[in-house]
Amino acid sequence: MAERNRSEGCVHAKRSGHINEQLVAELTMRDKSVQQRILSCAHLEGETILDVQYGGLCERDVDCILDGGKTKSKTDMWLRLSNGQRLNVSIKKDRSGQVFLIGIDRFLRGFQQQYNKLIPENVKRALALYFGSAEDVATIANTFGSNQLRLELRKHRLVADTLRAYDNTLYDALLDWFNENISELFDFCFSKGLASQEEDWAQIVWYINLLGERNLDTLIYLPDLRASIPQACQYGPRNGGSTIQLPFGFLQWHSPRKTIPGNLQFHHIYEKMLELQ
Repeated sequence: MAERNRSEGCVHAKRSGHINEQLVAELTMRDKSVQQRILSCAHLEGETILDVQYGGLCERDVDCILDGGKTKSKTDMWLRLSNGQRLNVSIKKDRSGQVFLIGIDRFLRGFQQQYNKLIPENVKRALALYFGSAEDVATIANTFGSNQLRLELRKHRLVADTLRAYDNTLYDALLDWFNENISELFDFCFSKGLASQEEDWAQIVWYINLLGERNLDTLIYLPDLRASIPQACQYGPRNGGSTIQLPFGFLQWHSPRKTIPGNLQFHHIYEKMLELQ
């Protein structure tokens, strides 16, 4: 079979993801032992699941915390419980992949509003240089550029080595901020995103693939991980520090439509998530 190009691969991944969500929802509906596993994961052993719904191809946008608009929810499956509450599940069918893609401005505004925390101006400056929204990126790259100058000019962003050569305090401030806010960043990526209503936030990540592609079946209660996630962020070792390695995955520059500036693309990695438990 011919290999898919990137666009075809994205379409396939989305469609197969929706099919997997449907299969997972159907399994949850009919299997009481699965329901008990989910409830136990959320420390709700005394409750029962009354109803199961999922987004799938009919996924709808939810209220956004920014500008009164709409956004995608992190939740793929909604469980109505006997105590009147709702338990929300995010389904991952792969061991790694994108968990959050967001533009720089929306990231800054969304994070501040979601967690009522001001991002310092020096961190905003460092983010603008690292992800390419600052107007003077090319000038700085040409003056202080590392051996990744071609990459920096093509993507209009600085890698960590160049950021350090330009201003070591910005280099340190950016990494320090990620470590100091890693619990909120984890929550932002996996649970809340830009959704404004608590009813749209995910509480569980379920790594499960029912398509026969890979053997996965692990439930993770997000509040448990958020409470104990370590401050272990560091710049990546490749390409002069083009990524930020996170306890749950990594963060990289990404522009799916080749536009400048790029976006923040957070990735999850299953093995790292297991280490956090």
